[in-house]
Amino acid sequence: MKIQTTTMALLLSGVLLVGCGGGGSSSNNDNMMTDINLPDGLTMIFFDNVSSKQYLYNTDSEKYEDMNADETQNYDMTGKHGKLFLWNHESATGIDQKIVMLNEDFDINEGNITHTGFQYLGHFHEENNEKHFAAHSPSEFDPDNNASAQKLAALTALSSTLLEQEEIKTEIAEALPSGESLCNYFVFEHEEHEEEHEGNETEEHHEEETAAHIALTTTGSVYVLAEQNGTLQSTQAAFALEGVSSCESDKSAIIKASDHGVIIFSAVSQKLYLVDNHGIDFHQHSSWDIAKFLPAGFTPTTLTAITEEGDHDHDHY
Repeated sequence: MKIQTTTMALLLSGVLLVGCGGGGSSSNNDNMMTDINLPDGLTMIFFDNVSSKQYLYNTDSEKYEDMNADETQNYDMTGKHGKLFLWNHESATGIDQKIVMLNEDFDINEGNITHTGFQYLGHFHEENNEKHFAAHSPSEFDPDNNASAQKLAALTALSSTLLEQEEIKTEIAEALPSGESLCNYFVFEHEEHEEEHEGNETEEHHEEETAAHIALTTTGSVYVLAEQNGTLQSTQAAFALEGVSSCESDKSAIIKASDHGVIIFSAVSQKLYLVDNHGIDFHQHSSWDIAKFLPAGFTPTTLTAITEEGDHDHDHY
């Protein structure tokens, strides 16, 4: 499929996203692709940590936007480096999904995150049925700049989540077969189901299903694990992704596509892979070439995404 967007069109699109507390602008209508058919309800951010290029792609509108087009925006990564992290921040209204561009060398094992540990902290808004991205700068969280108690509490909560993810990562890595090393992972949320009894009465307690853990190894193999008898164990045979024979953690990503599937990104193949199950084993269901829906010559190293179900009024720090 031919991408209809030109460099000039991107330059003329102006400010693509709205800043926190600021005004918005329209997106570029020329950069619209058709028949891509990625899962609906995803707003993805693709980032190349080599060139620092950064693009947003919406699977509903099938449009991409250059996030580095406006240097006044906090999320502009021109000349900068980092690594994307999706933070499912628990708030009063539910889960407020945030995207944090961590510093390239940040390591939560060396201490809690501060304003010096990230490039921006952003979230999506929905205005007139369109998603817009807004980002806070690190300086807003600097105690020397009189950062609010709410901002400092947010960093404490983020540190807690990052540490929790490290624990999960270690648990999955230890559950892999000998000779395999963990590259990337995703864990589905536990699902609860109400039990019905005679008279259509519903039992007060819930039965919790074991959550699937998707693990991508450095050999490019995909393992599916779940907790059984208190330990993580493989639940099916491992399988490979088409065109993927190796994996590096900073050149891959796994994001949620639905309650029963994930999208795996490989910088090696420059493809997205839909891995899901339909009452059977997880398997590669579909794949997409990045070049089919993003600008020619753009070769991202990673991505993350926010799903429709995560759309809530974001916290105002």
